[in-house]
Amino acid sequence: MRLPWSVAFLVLWVSQIWSPVAHAADDDVWALLKKPGHIVLLRHSNAPEGPGESYDMDFKNCAIQRNLDEAGRAQARRIGDEFRKRGIKQARLAASQYCRTLETAKLMKLGPVQELPALNQVFLANPLRLREATDKSRQFMKTIPARQLTVLVSHVSNIHSIAGVTLSSGEMAVVHFDRSGDIVVDGRITVP
Repeated sequence: MRLPWSVAFLVLWVSQIWSPVAHAADDDVWALLKKPGHIVLLRHSNAPEGPGESYDMDFKNCAIQRNLDEAGRAQARRIGDEFRKRGIKQARLAASQYCRTLETAKLMKLGPVQELPALNQVFLANPLRLREATDKSRQFMKTIPARQLTVLVSHVSNIHSIAGVTLSSGEMAVVHFDRSGDIVVDGRITVP
């Protein structure tokens, strides 16, 4: 019996959700953050749909961007609280120039936030620009000292291009570079 394509897609989607990477024990994934060489990729907290955005907009003007709502702000604070609960009181924070990523990083209260244009949102419909942003992001990641825990706050399309993982708002992927220079996803963390 052949399954309709929608059912096949649902089965594939569910298998991705329950993959071993997606559900490695939270404590084990958090423990990796205390080991050298691991980097956190964080999709910004919840930001409901808003005005259309362009690559050349004024990044300082939050009124023309999607922004965190109260649930997103609370989520960002909980993420920071969870880091501190796990004994991580400080981290290097770098975020795209969009207001929602900067606010997510600031509300975590783990340290000063560096704006990193390479993390700016690039849409999947622009593969050349996305490849360029991915290359710049990976170059930056390779300069991070192994013993310096760093959290990069970006967007779903950028993170997917960097690490091949699709994150929900406020979800994190813990990654490292293998010996060949490829990014390995060690696990995912969702803070309720």
